Amino acid sequence: MSITLGFVRNRRESNVIITVGSGRTRQELRVTSELFFSIIPQANPFLYGDTVETTPAQLVELGFEMDAEMKREVFRVVRPLVTPAQVRYVLDPITGNYILRYVGTRQELVIQPRAFWKITGASRRSPLGSLTLSMDVMSELGFIVKKGGVRVERNSKFASYA
Repeated sequence: MSITLGFVRNRRESNVIITVGSGRTRQELRVTSELFFSIIPQANPFLYGDTVETTPAQLVELGFEMDAEMKREVFRVVRPLVTPAQVRYVLDPITGNYILRYVGTRQELVIQPRAFWKITGASRRSPLGSLTLSMDVMSELGFIVKKGGVRVERNSKFASYA
């Protein structure tokens, strides 16, 4: 089941205004453009506004809540369930694989280039960079993530020196 979603970009504030439904049942939500384009990659980032066909899972990830029967007309805005994750990547010249580091954690993994390009949509010509990804994409890459984000690990070695 696909749901039509309307969006308008506000470049000054770097926000996207999302509209679901029409008339009295219309619901609006503001999210950052990084979060919007990481969760809905089929949206054209060069347009100021457009309509996009999305899945109910993508709407829930953006911050909408649907009823149990997944009806089109019933949407309620709740706080966003996920925060976008920051990943830094570099191409290893010896092996030809990408090394990914999850910012804020100690997680690091190695992935083959074709899988990396297919899952993230990163440019094939980019040997290093940074991406903002949704939690679903992070788990598809192989990172260990929780639904509400990630827990930052603290190093107790330096905390107990006194």
